[in-house]
Amino acid sequence: MSFFVLSVFLSAVIGVIIITWIRSFDIYEKETFVAMLLAFFAGGVSSVIIALVIYELLEMAGINSSLISNTIGSFLVIGPVEEFAKLAGLVIVYNLVRRQFNELTDGIIYMACVALGFSIIENFFYANAGENSQYLLVFRAFISTPAHIAFSVIIGYAWYRYKKENKPFTLVVFALLVASMLHGVFDALAFSPFYNFLLLPYLYLILYQNLKVVQYTNILSPFRPAFISFFNNASEEPAGDLICPYCSSAAPKTIFRNNYFTAYRCDNCGYHIASVRDLGRIFRIFAPEYKRFKRKIMPAKLDNKENVLSLYGVAFIDAMGETGFFRLKEMAVRLQSINDSLLTQFRKRSVFSGSLMRRLFE
Repeated sequence: MSFFVLSVFLSAVIGVIIITWIRSFDIYEKETFVAMLLAFFAGGVSSVIIALVIYELLEMAGINSSLISNTIGSFLVIGPVEEFAKLAGLVIVYNLVRRQFNELTDGIIYMACVALGFSIIENFFYANAGENSQYLLVFRAFISTPAHIAFSVIIGYAWYRYKKENKPFTLVVFALLVASMLHGVFDALAFSPFYNFLLLPYLYLILYQNLKVVQYTNILSPFRPAFISFFNNASEEPAGDLICPYCSSAAPKTIFRNNYFTAYRCDNCGYHIASVRDLGRIFRIFAPEYKRFKRKIMPAKLDNKENVLSLYGVAFIDAMGETGFFRLKEMAVRLQSINDSLLTQFRKRSVFSGSLMRRLFE
């Protein structure tokens, strides 16, 4: 098998894997895989073509790659050109899947698909540019691909607000400038033999901030259901083979089953019961933190003196580590307080300045 064919195959596989990963962050109203693939191909191809045309025009004007492959070129040419090209790709994608743009997270998801397509095609070109350059395919897949996505997330967010919330177009321009700056810093570090060791810490910082942005948009999603609403209607048949981990009652338990989790109510003590796995789903769905919940688990002692594990102080896990239980109202209040705290922290703490965050996210 020629490397040309192999690079096409590897690029496609990497693209599908990353699209699947991106889709996992779209919690409440998931975009179809077909729509995301369309954004990946249409947005990626169109953005690359636009970038190539702009670079060709610059070369005709006497500005070739040797003149821009430096710190100044990173900020004044490479960053702005490639981020503008990805924005243009998003505009094309938006007109193809307009109906699917119905929550803030969608702007980020589709922008990520466009940026992914751009990066995969760019990686393919680099990998087939000359002898031994195929090693760049692996390197760029793990460095440049997440970087391209990370730079452009803020553009997708701003584009959604402009099209769906009637925000001024200056918001998009402002986001484009920020994305270009982030891109410029990355390339400037890459071109520097003295500071390129900072690439990974810088990329981690931007990716971490982007996860916070996705978290922020999920909390604000109109599709995010109210936790307590899932306990309004019970299943017809009670569960008769479940022992309450709090009061040890073996009486039949009321079942609450939905698309997100299954829980049971012990009418003897009032606690609701769920598997540890479903307990994790509850926190992920109703308080999307993207954190390892194991870090939140701490030893605790109930009012009946039983030693258990506590999750966020309101959910508990039995000594066997298999069954979770909680009081409904306390759980609902805690989930809401987690979300309120996340919104407050996001607005106050950022790798960007506070004024920039207010301009983009208020």
